[in-house]
Amino acid sequence: MSQAPLFSSAGELANLVVTSNLIDVAWANIPEIQRGPAAIPCSVQPMVYLPTRNRTIVVFASSTNFTQYPLPEVGDLVQSSLFQFLCPKECPSVSINGAALVLFKSLESQLYGLKTKLSEREGQLIITGHSLGGSVAALFTLYLLDSMDKKRKCRPICITFGSPLIGDFDLQHSQWNSFFLHVVSNKDPVPGLFLPSSRSPPTSSHSQTSVYKPFGTYLLCSEHGCACFDDPDLILKILTVASSEVSGEVQVVDYGEILRNLKNSAICKERWQVGFADPFSDGIVMELKTIGIDPAKHNIDISGMEKAARSLTKKTKASEAKKLNDRKKTMAQLEWYKKKAEDEKKGYYDCFRNEDQTRHVKVQELMAELTTYWEDMVAEAERKPQKEGTSFRTGWLFAGTTYRRIVEPLDIADFYKDGGRDYINSKRSQHYKLLEQWYKEAPKPPTREDLDSKKKKVSVLLTEDSCFWAHVEEAILSCQSLTNANSTTPEQRESSWDNLVMFGEYVMKQIENCAVSPEIFLSGSSFMTWWGEYKAYIDNFRNFFSSRLVEYMKRGSYNQYG
Repeated sequence: MSQAPLFSSAGELANLVVTSNLIDVAWANIPEIQRGPAAIPCSVQPMVYLPTRNRTIVVFASSTNFTQYPLPEVGDLVQSSLFQFLCPKECPSVSINGAALVLFKSLESQLYGLKTKLSEREGQLIITGHSLGGSVAALFTLYLLDSMDKKRKCRPICITFGSPLIGDFDLQHSQWNSFFLHVVSNKDPVPGLFLPSSRSPPTSSHSQTSVYKPFGTYLLCSEHGCACFDDPDLILKILTVASSEVSGEVQVVDYGEILRNLKNSAICKERWQVGFADPFSDGIVMELKTIGIDPAKHNIDISGMEKAARSLTKKTKASEAKKLNDRKKTMAQLEWYKKKAEDEKKGYYDCFRNEDQTRHVKVQELMAELTTYWEDMVAEAERKPQKEGTSFRTGWLFAGTTYRRIVEPLDIADFYKDGGRDYINSKRSQHYKLLEQWYKEAPKPPTREDLDSKKKKVSVLLTEDSCFWAHVEEAILSCQSLTNANSTTPEQRESSWDNLVMFGEYVMKQIENCAVSPEIFLSGSSFMTWWGEYKAYIDNFRNFFSSRLVEYMKRGSYNQYG
């Protein structure tokens, strides 16, 4: 399975670090480094502290005021192969802030050695940084997460202070999102450095700022208190508003003083325990006003945030494992339907294709429920960074494959029942294609022992190729093309014959690999209907033609299959 999130919500993470000493520990060594000889302008210096046997702290500190020393391409996004692992399947590349990337690369050999040492340590790992040092700390944490053994109990928590955004990637759908906490003061111009505003610092570059994306949980602080959010669109809006209202002159924010005031702030109270009539919308408004932002004045969509909050609360009430288990119950009903069809000697596919409307509607309701779930699951896997997405889908790939093999044939039946043609190229859903692709990428080729085992239990196997019946339907159409000589051209008939020859080779391979269910040989199945038409055509027009499938069927060898 994929790495589980450390925390289920922004509030949970923020409350932990504030009420424990984690956030104080994360900040404690930063001022010391900044005042010391290692604090060189425009550079970031990593330092490792081992305060206890079970705790390691890695600090990335930069100059307290690096914005006075412009860096090349400070606000520009640069494509980076180093962080290609952050790309979801649907996005071919990822871009990183140029300044942060330059600094990370300058430390790459040092950080590689540090990564190796940290992988050998046990206990709590805190990675922290201030200003541009926080950007490098976040990149190093991602670098660690990509290489870290997912079975490792101790995973890093990254806590940054006043750091600018670092890239265009989106971790909202990733478990890694919960490993990051960014502490930001509404008086600090640096977090909004690359966002367009009327009072942007002189080092800002806004040619590409619209594609910067925040990730992780943001703990936003003002003199009135603090609030936490993990919705990236809202965070971007808040940072933009704060950036436009902060003084144009760069000022050093004392995060130590902010932390001293946090202990008694509103963040320590659960939002949901405040006695509002609607704890979602009123709680959100309260938190925004706590950090000095008026939702009405700045046109912030509270209703959209409320909807997202309710969705998150609903999601946390039922784990992914429970939801998958619920879908398995739905699958069991379809498997019962399949068994009943076999008991009636009709065959699962053909029973549904020729079903009476009453039972047909019930089965379609089950199909719709399952398809909605699996479309969402596949989409979620696609949005995750590639390595995490691979790990994520491995955990439920078996269930997804069973779903595909049971439900897709029913979609195919509906398609051809309505007069469709060429299902695979014209109608097949993307989530079926991806489930099949991932299944093929995951397992090793079967051994002889696996094949022998399949032969013993072939009677209960599902047909492995979920598009088998689409091939059968196309073969029936090809037979009709051959026999209806008046409505087809010689070229069309020759093409149909070639398709039938290839179909025969395909079917024989499936039979030899025990990859089809014995139900295809039931007397009323669409496959046997095809065989009757195909045999008649061969006997009348191509009686010298033979193939392994033709001989297999004419000998009646299929009666011993399964």
